[in-house]
Amino acid sequence: MNDKVRRSWLLVPASRDERIASAAASNADVVVLDLAELVAEKDKPSARDSFQGAIEPVKAGGVEIFAQVDPELMYADLRACVWPELAGVVVCRLEAAEQVREADRLLGELEEERGLVPGTLEIVASVENAQGNRAAYEIATCSPRVTALTLGRAELVMDLRPEPSGEIHLYQYLMQRLVTVANAAGVTPLGAWWRAPDRGLLATPERTGEAAVRGRAIGFKGSMCLLDNQAEPLNRGFSPTEREETEARRLVEAWKEHFVGGVARNDTMNLTGVEGFGQRLVGPESVQQSRNLLDLAARCAAKEEEKAAAVEQRPVPSP
Repeated sequence: MNDKVRRSWLLVPASRDERIASAAASNADVVVLDLAELVAEKDKPSARDSFQGAIEPVKAGGVEIFAQVDPELMYADLRACVWPELAGVVVCRLEAAEQVREADRLLGELEEERGLVPGTLEIVASVENAQGNRAAYEIATCSPRVTALTLGRAELVMDLRPEPSGEIHLYQYLMQRLVTVANAAGVTPLGAWWRAPDRGLLATPERTGEAAVRGRAIGFKGSMCLLDNQAEPLNRGFSPTEREETEARRLVEAWKEHFVGGVARNDTMNLTGVEGFGQRLVGPESVQQSRNLLDLAARCAAKEEEKAAAVEQRPVPSP
């Protein structure tokens, strides 16, 4: 699974110069310059023509750049967006693995044509209807370029009818299924647990943060968003809190003390009566989860420092 910190994915119309300019100051981890869904049909040719020029001002914010492309206009969109500063593409409305294989083939041709290192451009697969969700595992595993899988919500509203509660029919199941499929495929699950009345990700910063916390709790690693002011709440929601770090560090230290001469007294640790832990029996798996959380916290901090260094035009810290 890709271990890069990519908590916030800000979708920006590639046809809107003012949105492109503001995206650089959003503190998003990733900016996705969209050619597929947020650009009017009449504006798509000019958006493709100007795509390369849009990369540099966004890159100044220290973010990674992806492009969102239409599987039905794959050739034109990819030729417009594949340039040295691009990290990868989000392919929306996927229904079959063959569409991903076609994207893989075209990306390989463009890498060779434009002097990019072969195989470096990534694919984020977006499954947005019943057919795409049915084929999700094959889609996620049919190309080594696929590094993440996400669940498009707008199409699901039209495809799978809303419940009277305001939640999308089967939405909770589909989110949990996507997390399971992504982990089985070894790719990153992207999404957040948005709740009514938030549709189209047009939520307040506060509600965005809540959606991120709920999403991280079920296994998502980051999420798409549409507004600049949603990026920072997503960054916070998908990062460990100070309290989580403190508890994880205490647990790891307690586990170390549980060993005598490098050998554990037994394969579990009883924390009953230890202040702050309650009644708990802890095994190696729980300790490893705490270590993973501390590693994530360190990588999130490094990501923030990397973006700050880029904005301030000073040397980017080494990983």
